[in-house]
Parts: sequence; structure tokens; C-alpha cells
Amino acid sequence: MKINNINKLMFLFILVLTQCSEDPLDKRPLGAISEEVVWNDENLAIGFLNNIYSRALPGWATTASQLSDDAHGENGLMYGEAQPGSMNIYSGNYKTIKDINLLLAKIGTGTIGTEAQNLMSGQALFLRAHLYFKLVAAYGGVPLVLDAKDKSDIEALQVPRNKTSECIAQILNDLDDAADLLPVAYSNAAEEYGRITKGAALAYKGRVLLHYASEQFDPAQDKGRWQAAYDANKAAVALLSSNGKGLHPSYENLWFDESESNPEAILIKRYTLDQSHNRDAGCRPFIVGTNGESFDKPTKSLVDAFPMKDGKAINDPTSSYTYNPTALWVDRDPRFSATIAWNGAVWPLNNPAPNRTSDLEWTFQESAIEGQADSRITPTSFNCRKAIDGSIEGGAASLSSPTDWIEIRYAEVLLNLAEAANEVGLSMEAYNILSQIRDRAGIESGLDGLYGLQAGMDQNELRMAIMHERRLELVFEGKRSSDLRRRRMYDAINGTYRQGYRITKTASFDALDPSEEILDDRIALEEGINNGSIDLNDPSVYNTYFNTELRSVERFGNIDDDGSAINYLDNYYFFDIPQDDLNKNPHLEQTKGWPGGTFDPLQ
Repeated sequence: MKINNINKLMFLFILVLTQCSEDPLDKRPLGAISEEVVWNDENLAIGFLNNIYSRALPGWATTASQLSDDAHGENGLMYGEAQPGSMNIYSGNYKTIKDINLLLAKIGTGTIGTEAQNLMSGQALFLRAHLYFKLVAAYGGVPLVLDAKDKSDIEALQVPRNKTSECIAQILNDLDDAADLLPVAYSNAAEEYGRITKGAALAYKGRVLLHYASEQFDPAQDKGRWQAAYDANKAAVALLSSNGKGLHPSYENLWFDESESNPEAILIKRYTLDQSHNRDAGCRPFIVGTNGESFDKPTKSLVDAFPMKDGKAINDPTSSYTYNPTALWVDRDPRFSATIAWNGAVWPLNNPAPNRTSDLEWTFQESAIEGQADSRITPTSFNCRKAIDGSIEGGAASLSSPTDWIEIRYAEVLLNLAEAANEVGLSMEAYNILSQIRDRAGIESGLDGLYGLQAGMDQNELRMAIMHERRLELVFEGKRSSDLRRRRMYDAINGTYRQGYRITKTASFDALDPSEEILDDRIALEEGINNGSIDLNDPSVYNTYFNTELRSVERFGNIDDDGSAINYLDNYYFFDIPQDDLNKNPHLEQTKGWPGGTFDPLQ
């Protein structure tokens, strides 16, 4: 049964049960289907598992970049203003874990065949490991609940927090067990695309151990943890690469190859127009979206982070290319134009609105829709175009997008391996992996074959190069904030401001057309660009029509107000348990660093 096609019977079953009872298998409400029926019917059991998938697997990370220096955002964590309980992901995950435990306990009690039992158990074990790791990454150690408890037995539910080390051990055990039960590929791969595989389990294990070796969990930096992370990621790469996985030929288009033939997709969440997300609407220009350009607005810091085409930094005097801060898009790493849309960029979008008169993207302040406020303009002057499907009709994109989310892709597994390799002294292996990533990106190899990487970097320099490469390659995938957190790198950006540009039109722009309408002037500019008489890649020409002012971005996106300095506090590396959960469970300890906190997340 397809993962995103729960049959009508199962849909009705879940709808009735989830609306009428906190227990998805409670037999009493409306004479609902009994446990015995579910665990004796493979399709119903798969439907139950599919429902867990929909709740457990992460989807498009539309706000994760707000917790980094890559995008603007209003989250109080970035300004030292987070209130206790504001990062509450605690209890919701336990509700899904309860259903996973129920499946693991009951799947073998009926007549479902052993092979099907093993496949479902393997997937459930992976999902439990994922949810527990999500909790551990946020809080450190949490209560480990591994069986289906009776919700009426309050004392049995009041479990104390396990040590972080105990939680990690259980997560790894679940992933190992899952890997043993799961196939490398499903026999009906097209039908089951999106199911968790053995490769996904090994890759996730590598991710977990990479986090556990990092400074968030191990300030003392035990090399043994890094060796474990290296071994796990090495095993994952070996299995994946020997079974057809690898880097997709196109960095820009890998998101739109939605089939089992996509070599880069390791763990995905399926979407359709019926089961969709709204990220495209929030990233597209406002006139062809509905969310007011609210998602992933790139900062100047991110824009400056992309190297030139030869892989050298924009301020590197040895680069073969000259960076110009006005025409900042010229001769950049090809990932730049695949990720960022700037004022005057070519960005084809299907079915543009009447006020979007060409494939050119405009982000100058006065380019808002007639009668709309300038706040409709991206506050940084840049838009995110990564993974935005330009073929979706504007009307459809305003409501829903079907592009699948890739939670783990092969490039991340490679970068995980490179990071661990550097930490255990295998610098050449790390260099080789960075070269693979940059080669796929389209960066020039150079005479030395290093793709712009500095030769002879020491361990710390190579560490910084790897983290920089992760920032670029995995940008807007929710990984940057995770990296800043696990490697405790927020200190490096504290005190800085998230910046962008305020772009306004000049008198020469106003003179492009004799009418007094901005739209007519813009159409005249577009005609000049399209016929070659106006070249905005020439800085002097660009400055003829636009003024550019550097500014700090106000957290709520108001382009006329300045922002606040980043101030990520030390106690944010492990969040507080919400007070409501503490009230329900007297055995829970609060995290150290928060009021009344006694629990040490480093144990």
C-alpha cells in the first residue's frame, strides 16, 4: 500500500478514532474497529503505520533558518528573549511514541505474516529513534518509555528523565534493530517510494553519533565519540554507494526528481497536491504567492558566504574572478543562483500575476503590488528560490505545493563523514569529500584540483571549511541552526546583526517611461534588459537605476526599521521542560541553567 495512499476504510478508521479518543485503538467510541481486527489485517496495520509516518517524519523546515544567520526572523531565541516553555516540542512527540510502542507490542499478536511484521517493526523502530533523538537534541536526557502503557495508570506514566547517554544508547539500539529488519530497497520500489530503508537507518545513526560527538553533548571532545561517528558514517556511505545512491547530477533540480531513481534521496516525506505544504507560496514573490514572502529571506551574511566560481572566497585576492558588491551575483558559485533570487534576477515562474510582466524578479522597495505596502517586499532584498518549483501554476502555488521533502540526502551523509574524518585525523578523506561536493555544484577544479579549497589546512581550518560547506550545500534545509547548536557556534555570531539591503529606484528609473506609473517604468527597463541595451550585470548601469543601502533587518521584517543584535544565550543549548509537563510528572527534573534546574544533560 502506498505510503501516501491510505485507503478510504483506513482513513475513516483513523478519523473516527482520533476525533473520539486520545487512544487511537480505543474500542469504545462509536463501536470503532477493535485491536483484534487491526492486527489481523495487514492493510489496516499498514494504515496505522502510515498515520505514524505522517506525524513523525519532519517536513519542510519553513522557519528553521530563522534560528541562524542565514535568514531574517523574529524568534526570541536569537535575541536572548525566549521565555520558559517557548520551545515546547515535548509532550506532542510522546503521543506519537505511544502509538509506535503500541504497534511494536501488538504487531506479532495476530495473523499478519512474519515478513510484513518485520518490515513494519523496522520502520516503527526507526521512527521511535527519530522522535527520541529530536527530544534529546532539544533537552538532553528525557524519560525513555519503550512499552505501551495504560493511560489510566498515572504512576506508570510518571517516569523520570533518563541520562542523555542512556537515551543515545537506546536510540542507537533502535536504529541497529531497524537496520537489521529493513531492506536496502523494496521489491516494489515505485509503489513504496518513501518507505524507510536500511540505508536511511545507517545514515541516521551516523547523524546521531555526529551530534553526540559535538561540543553540545561533549565539551571535552572525546575522540572515541568521533571515531564512532566516523565508523557509522563510513558504513552508511559504503552501503548507500554500493546500492546506487550518490550525488544527483543537478544540485538545482534534485528536489524535483521525485522517484526511486533519485540517487540523492535517502529519507523523504511524500507530498501531493492533496497532501501538500505551503513553502513555495511563502518563498515566491508576493505577487505570485500568498504568504507575503515570509519564508527564508536570505541575509547578506549568507549571500557573502558563497564563493566565486573558482571556489575562492569573495575577498580572496588569489581568485580568478573579481567580486563587485553591486553586481554581487556575477561569477559566483553556481549554487548561489540556484538558491537566491536578487533584484533583477531571471526567475521563471508559471502563470505570473498581471503585475509580474516578465521572468525578472524585482525586490526594490517600490516594486510592491499597486496599492500594497512596501512591507510586501522581502526585508533583505533577496528571496529564496531553492527547491521552488517554477512550473507550478501561480494559483496552485498560492495554496499548496507537492514537492517532496528530503530529510536525509546523500550530500549530507558525505559531509557527516567528512566532518568525522577530519576529527579523527583523516584530513585527505575530508578534502576528497569536499571536492566531490564542489564538483557536483559546478565549481571550477583549478590547476591544483582543490576546487578553491586552501591547501594544507590544519584540523581547525579544515573544520571551519567543512562547516562552511555544510552551510552552503544544506542551506534552507534546517541544518544550519542544528550545526550552530551542536558545535556551540552561536558564540561566533553573537553580537552581529542580520543584514540585508534596502533598494530604491533612482530618477533615471523614473525617466524610463513618460508616464508616472512605476509599472510602466519597470516594463521599459525589462524591455531594455531583454533586448540587450541595458546590462544590469554592469555595476555602473545597475547604479543608474537603483540605489542600494546596507541595513540591519528588523526582526519582524519591517524594511524601515533596524534590527537587534544576535544574542543566543548559553542555556539555550538545552531547553527547559515545559512547566505543564513538570506539573503532571513530579519525577521530572528541570534542565540545569533554567529556574529550579537540577538535571545535567551532559551525563
